[in-house]
Amino acid sequence: MTQQQINYLIALPKLLDKNGILNDTYTMIKQEPFQKRYTLKSPLNNRYTFLYNVDQSSKNYLKLTLHLMDNDTKIGLLRIDFNGQHQNPENINDDVPNDFRPFAGKFFAYNEPHLHYYVKGYKPLSWAKPLSKDYPVQNISSFSDVINAFIAFNSLISLKTNFIINPVIL
Repeated sequence: MTQQQINYLIALPKLLDKNGILNDTYTMIKQEPFQKRYTLKSPLNNRYTFLYNVDQSSKNYLKLTLHLMDNDTKIGLLRIDFNGQHQNPENINDDVPNDFRPFAGKFFAYNEPHLHYYVKGYKPLSWAKPLSKDYPVQNISSFSDVINAFIAFNSLISLKTNFIINPVIL
């Protein structure tokens, strides 16, 4: 895939697909750890189906991964990691976006949230850069942060479904 195709897929408006029905609103029960897998489709271009994984570690509640991939190819398009580690490739090809180039070879430590992006010519999502300072969540210290990171990522991937998260009733 080219960078233009990846950018198009990320920007394509998406809705949650439950049993073939696209949902503008979806109600779910709050649960910790927050581990969900969603199927997404675009109302503007139904040729594409996406998988969206939300994975809060059951051993370390401060570790969170938000991951969007193309369902047909299983290519990762975009991912944010909180409290995970990663090493970027050392070598830069012509397809590495300019804003990722300063981070060639960078090792992201556990406390450095980072954004992974598909770059042609590399293993999917092998490139990352620090999470933008204007991203609304900079670290995970509570379940509220997990939900806020989820909502912010939904916006980043053009997911238009409004999620209503209800507390567990005992």
